[in-house]
Amino acid sequence: MKNTDSKKMLAACLALTALLGLQSVIFAEAGPGSRVLSIGPRATYATPKDATKGTWNPGAQIRLQLSSVVGFEGSIDYLKNDFGPLTTIKTYPLQASLLAYLAPGSVISPYLLGGAGLYYSKVTGPLSYESNTSRFGLHAGAGVEVMLNKSLSLDGAYRYVWIESIMSHDANALDKNYQDAGSMVTIALNLMF
Repeated sequence: MKNTDSKKMLAACLALTALLGLQSVIFAEAGPGSRVLSIGPRATYATPKDATKGTWNPGAQIRLQLSSVVGFEGSIDYLKNDFGPLTTIKTYPLQASLLAYLAPGSVISPYLLGGAGLYYSKVTGPLSYESNTSRFGLHAGAGVEVMLNKSLSLDGAYRYVWIESIMSHDANALDKNYQDAGSMVTIALNLMF
């Protein structure tokens, strides 16, 4: 059931991006690689590995075009999951991604992405229980960026996340284990400079 929901959400995000991007054929002159820097808000639909559904959460991202084909993205999101009335997990994924544009200079530009991140989590529970952790993680995915006009773009992306196992938290880099952590679908509006 969760894979079906994720696939439906991804399809809806990509369809919305494509529909909004149709106007860009008229108003935009160049693709995402024509501007050096972009910043903007984003919405993230995060689905933890064993969850039956995900939740929408706020975030922000900044992008730097290294060339017409390669870009860098830095992002932070706020994820909150409630497990019954007494337990809450708040996670702040701080991610760095490399973007490889498959159609550089195009108004509608699909891309591949991959990167790493730090995942800061705060767990609160019954009887004033509180725990804070930070773990390293990896992610990979794909997306599409659509130019809306000369200085605005809209992008949608899917990424799958693997986070460091708590059991290997103190191990050296070569001995760490990673666990499937779930997926993220993002939609962002980028102001380009």
